[in-house]
Amino acid sequence: MKIGIIGTGAYAIALASILENKNYKITMWTALKEEYEELKSTRKNLKALDYELKKDITFTMNMQEVIENNEAIILAIPAKFIETTVSLMKNYLTNQEILIATKGIETKNKSLIHDYLEKVLKTTKIACISGPSFAKEVITKEPIGLTLASQNSKTLNYFLNLFKDIPYLTIELREDIIGVELCGILKNIMAIFSGILDGLNITYSTNAKFLMDASYEIRRIIKEFGGDKHTFSTYAGMGDLILTCTSVQSRNYTFGKLIGEGADFKSYQAKTTIEGLENLNAMYELLKEKNIESEVIDILYKIVYQSQPKELVFEFLKNKTWRIPF
Repeated sequence: MKIGIIGTGAYAIALASILENKNYKITMWTALKEEYEELKSTRKNLKALDYELKKDITFTMNMQEVIENNEAIILAIPAKFIETTVSLMKNYLTNQEILIATKGIETKNKSLIHDYLEKVLKTTKIACISGPSFAKEVITKEPIGLTLASQNSKTLNYFLNLFKDIPYLTIELREDIIGVELCGILKNIMAIFSGILDGLNITYSTNAKFLMDASYEIRRIIKEFGGDKHTFSTYAGMGDLILTCTSVQSRNYTFGKLIGEGADFKSYQAKTTIEGLENLNAMYELLKEKNIESEVIDILYKIVYQSQPKELVFEFLKNKTWRIPF
């Protein structure tokens, strides 16, 4: 198989590390000259991840090369670059399978990424992959679980075959790409909220309550978007929520913790990609457009964008009666 990976950041490298032992011909694309030169000379991108990629992986800055010469494309770039990158992709895409490994919203159009790709690229051969997997832990090749989703059964099976027979990787399948994408978006936003609570020195009991309340909120939003609320009970859902809401390895959680502690979060924000923060505003506006309520997102928006007191997070934890059928 010939695989093109669009992106050379930490998660793109982590995915390449999973696939590089399967004798696939892999080409990785970057828009950054400095990254390209470093990868060519050292096979590493040290700003992203200290991992040396195998010698048979090639690198390019030519979008035509990474698209036309490959039968499958893995999209692994920050969500804020989706629009500009897809505008380049569409000039060369023919009949390739596309796998979304980006967790976020296409912010300009406020669209789920698979919806945006279907509209712009005129294809339904789209899947997404998501789950609890910090890039620097993926490369250790210890057991991990990921959720693979597509509404196209042929595309789902294509990518299942791509990732099969990797001994440390468990893949679970879903047709609900809406739910899997939303899990990836919302868990990062919830991680900021969780970090704020930690910075405010909540108890373990209150933290457990928040994780459950957050899970109910995510299920409800998935259902409102037309997805399957049961998708939350997957690696992409509960698995990733637990990981990102409890670990300082999560940039979203760390950002929130700095807010909760009253520390200098703006300097951290200036030098770090915080996916949850980038998508908070877009998700806030998207929910308003769809007339969907989300108390946790409303509260976080007020704290981050309207400079309201961080203690407002406690309002989400009080006087709840959840009525969600299971």
